[in-house]
Formats: sequence, C-alpha cells, structure tokens
Amino acid sequence: MRLILFFLFLFISSVIAAQNNTNAASKRIDTIHSSILNEDRYIWVHIPEKAISTGQRYPVIYILDGEVHFDEINDILKKLSKETGRSIQNEMIVVAIGNIWERYKDYSPTHISSSPWVDDYTAPTTGGGEKFISFLEKELFPHINTTSPASSTRILIGHSIGGLIATDILLKHTDMFSHYAVLDPSMWWDGEKLLQQSKVILANKTFEKKSLFIAVANTMYKDMDVKQIKSDTSVKTVLIRPSLTLVDYINANQQNKLRFRWKYYKDHHHMTVFPSAAYDALKFFLESL
Repeated sequence: MRLILFFLFLFISSVIAAQNNTNAASKRIDTIHSSILNEDRYIWVHIPEKAISTGQRYPVIYILDGEVHFDEINDILKKLSKETGRSIQNEMIVVAIGNIWERYKDYSPTHISSSPWVDDYTAPTTGGGEKFISFLEKELFPHINTTSPASSTRILIGHSIGGLIATDILLKHTDMFSHYAVLDPSMWWDGEKLLQQSKVILANKTFEKKSLFIAVANTMYKDMDVKQIKSDTSVKTVLIRPSLTLVDYINANQQNKLRFRWKYYKDHHHMTVFPSAAYDALKFFLESL
C-alpha cells in the first residue's frame, strides 16, 4: 500500500507540474482496448506539427510510466533542439504509455511471491511482463503505425522496474526497438534472474544496429564510488550492484556489436535521475539517427 500511495503522489505532482507548464507539448490521448491485457490502456501522443504537411515518417519514442514522463521528454527534445541546431522535437513522435497503478504487473518478467522491496499487496500481481510485451508488439505498434506517420525506428525509455522490462525486451525481443534507454533498472528482481540470463545472452547473440544506454543512480551512500560499490557486499549496495554487473557483462562482450554507453550519476538518487539520464540517452541515440 505504501508503494501505491507513493506513486499516486508522484502522479498527482506530475499532473500539477504539467498543468503549470505553459511550454508543455500539445498532445492527444488515445484509448486502446487490449484483448491481450483484457483492459483499456491510455497513451499520450505527440506528433510533429510539420508531419501533417510533409508526409514524412518519423522515429517514435515510447516511454514507460507515460503519465509521469511525457512532458519531461518533450522538454528534453526542446532542449536538444536548441543545443544541436536541429529541430529535434519536430523530428520525433512521442508515445507515452500510461501505467501508474499496476506497473509491477506489467514490467516484471517473472512472478515473485515476496521481496524486501515489494510490499505484500503488490507481489501477487507480478509476472505480467510477457503479456505486456505482446500488447506492445501486437496492439500498440499497429495502432501507432496506422494513426501517425511512424517510421520503423523505435526508441524505448524505461526507468526502475520499467528499466527491467526494457532490458528484458532488449535481450529476448531485440528487434522490437532500435534504441534502448535503461534508467537505473531493477536488476535485483527475482534473485537477479534476468541478470544471470543476460550473461549468457550477451555472449551468444548479435545486437548489430542496436543501441543501449544504461544509467546507474547513486541509490545509497553518496560517499562511495563505483569501485567501492562493486567490492561492497552489504545490504546498502544490494540494489545498485546488479546494474554495475550488467555493465560489466556488456563490456565483456563487445563482439556482439551492441552500441553501448553508460553513466554513473553520483549526485542523483533513484527518484531524481530520470531527467538527466533521459537527456543523455537521447543525445547518445541522436548520434546515429
């Protein structure tokens, strides 16, 4: 219940901020009935103004936890436009996938019965990751392709447990997206099960023409650097060590041709890292777009 109240507060705060932001991008809200999930899902969509007249097709940025991050991403695109001299915001479609209430159901690849970091109310709902991925591929992508001038280039941005499912998609459904922004992912999930799988997959699979950006936040104890965190075995670093291990696995398998960059955000904790990390990820992806 504490987890739900926290995200409710986060959602309400983001809505208020968006209402007060006169520079927020214009948007439409679509409702999709998902037969796979057996429910209606809501998405926020921004389409470049010039798309109406040019007939051009544009890359699509898909954002998990869309209610919270839609306006943030559009503000980042505006900033990148000013810094690069490119009209970035007019070159991208933004699709924010609504899910603030049952994110642990959608974003968890496996079911858990309990965890020190997941409350007893939430744990029984976990493990719906494959269904959610199927919804993206079979229902959301076709909807966006038929209602907007979308190209085949797709970017996925996921934070926290959203970063976990983004990693799962990269490893097991690689071709669904071209670029993956994995922001402080919950790689500790289910006894680090996906992390263990990643070691084998990264060594044996090809990720040519795929890009990955990983952000690692300073979850605890700001006086520790990366080397100290890796060597620490206490509970105070248990949430951050798995992400650093994933970085090591990727760096050890450069033969798989994954285009990769990562950054440790020493001055950001888990709940403040998103804006800086999403900015760095999109800037990285723009180098190949």
